[in-house]
Amino acid sequence: MADYRVETVRTGYRRWTARNERGAEVLMAAADDDGAQPSFTPVELLLAAMGGCGGLVIDRTARAVDHEELRIVVESVSGPEDDGRIGRVRVSYEFDLPEGNPKAAEVFARGVRLTHEKFCTVSRTVEHGARVEAVLPDGTIGFEG
Repeated sequence: MADYRVETVRTGYRRWTARNERGAEVLMAAADDDGAQPSFTPVELLLAAMGGCGGLVIDRTARAVDHEELRIVVESVSGPEDDGRIGRVRVSYEFDLPEGNPKAAEVFARGVRLTHEKFCTVSRTVEHGARVEAVLPDGTIGFEG
């Protein structure tokens, strides 16, 4: 499995830019900050990562099924009882199964199962959690959870 590094830099009040080592950038801001649009919120990026990871896995695990028109919609639902966390995530795989391939539904369903059971690092991390360690400027641990 690969290790990743992303740098996030403040570019203004409640505005941030994330950059990877390959030079890609994504803008983040509060959804209600009109001056920072278009941008993603951090939660939207998490959902986008789940959709993108799922799509990359489906490209491999269900390649026997033509899925050129596949759209993956990831939605979050939260309530006061979720205490500032996402309460539920729904990942919808939307496309028309190709005609003339009686095994298409079975192959695609297997690909979706493998995405969430085995291969999508992002989805599996969200589903099972990850250890988080926050390191302060002096190198000490400010939070572990």
